[in-house]
Amino acid sequence: MNDDRLRSVLEIATAVLLGLVSVGTAAGAYQSSQWSQQAGEYSSIAGQLRDTSLSSFIATELASFDDGERLFDALELEFQIMENPPNVADLVEQRDIILTGATPGLAEQWTIWAAGGYADADFPTTNVGYLETLYAPTYSANQASTVAYEAADSLAARSVQQAVAAAIFALALLLLGVSGANASLKVAFALAVGGAAAFVGGLVISVLAAIG
Repeated sequence: MNDDRLRSVLEIATAVLLGLVSVGTAAGAYQSSQWSQQAGEYSSIAGQLRDTSLSSFIATELASFDDGERLFDALELEFQIMENPPNVADLVEQRDIILTGATPGLAEQWTIWAAGGYADADFPTTNVGYLETLYAPTYSANQASTVAYEAADSLAARSVQQAVAAAIFALALLLLGVSGANASLKVAFALAVGGAAAFVGGLVISVLAAIG
């Protein structure tokens, strides 16, 4: 095969590679920007959930303090009720009103505790059911925030990988462009091979970023 034929084949191959690299560069840059935007959105959501978790925790602590005071007041009335005074019905009503205004579930836990003979294991504010009701919103928001942060970090890392792939594609474009304009067949071939290798390398990184 003479030099003219080799030059013709090289130019065709270079033109094809230039087209592929151009598409890869554009697609990679677009995907990188999309992942970067999504990472920012997840990060924003994570921050909001973190704030929600903190607000819920503060509200929970205040509710826990209030429940403790209500439980103390209810116990005082309960001791009076045990003495069976003439106004026992009024005392029971006052006790129930106090417990009803507490965290949802505390009144039910009180009923279970009283029915079980006031066993320490069933004490209302240390009961598992009460604690789950009290702290579930805080921990669920905190867990969701952690998941959102992890998703943001993963997408940000993939965006960086795709940006690196785009940079390598740009290098491939440069090498292939110089190859097509070089008068020396050997130099043009070497540059074309380098451009092709850069394209393959960028493609591998791009695929790895896409599959996470």
